Amino acid sequence: MKVAYVNEDLMESNSMFMVADEREYLYSNMDYVPCSSINPIIWKDECMVSFGVFDITNSGDLSVTAPIAEVFMSFDPYGVEVYPNKLKCSDGDSDQVRYIIAINNEVDVKDDEKSVIETKIIKYDPEKHGSDVPEEDKKDLIRNRVRRLYLSEDKLNSLPDSHRHIFRVKNTEAFFFSEEVYNALYEIALEGKASGLTAYTFDTDDMAPSF
Repeated sequence: MKVAYVNEDLMESNSMFMVADEREYLYSNMDYVPCSSINPIIWKDECMVSFGVFDITNSGDLSVTAPIAEVFMSFDPYGVEVYPNKLKCSDGDSDQVRYIIAINNEVDVKDDEKSVIETKIIKYDPEKHGSDVPEEDKKDLIRNRVRRLYLSEDKLNSLPDSHRHIFRVKNTEAFFFSEEVYNALYEIALEGKASGLTAYTFDTDDMAPSF
C-alpha cells in the first residue's frame, strides 16, 4: 500500500516561522474542535524575505498557499482544521493567500512489530519543577522518541477514507497523506501551482520517513 510524505523542502528552505498570534490555542493541540477565524492568524520570521517563502511552510502545523489548501480540503479530511494565515517577513507581509493546515487527526496505524518507539516519562516533582505552576502543568511529561517507524497496511485499510487522507501517527510527530492526495498535488505542481515542497510516496513495507 502506498502512503505519501508531503512537507516543506526543509533542505532548501531558510524559513523559521513562529506563531505571533494569541489565537494559537485554537489548533495547537490534538483536541479536534472545528472552528475558524475571519482574520488571518499571524506567523512571523523577521529574517525571511517574502518572495523566498515556499508554498508549504512547516512550523509544527503547516502554512500552505491556496491551491494546496484546496487540494487538501477537496478530500474532506477528518480532523483537519483550516485557518486563514498571514506571514510577516523582514520586508513586510507576504501577499500570498495562505492557510494554516492543522492536522489533528491522530490515528493508531503504526506496525507494532516493526516499529521501535522509546517512551520516557518525566515525573512531576514539586521540589524540582516548583509548586507555583498552573494545575494543568502539574502532571507527568511523556516523551516519545521514534527510532524506527513502519505503518500497518491493515490498520490503514480499516480507517474510513476521511480519516486516511491526512493523518498524524499516534504518539509521534509524523504526519502523512494518502496516495490520492499526492496524485492531486502532483497535478497542480505540473501546472506551476505548487513548488518548494518535498513530496513522494512510499510503500508500507518500507520504513516510514523520519521527522
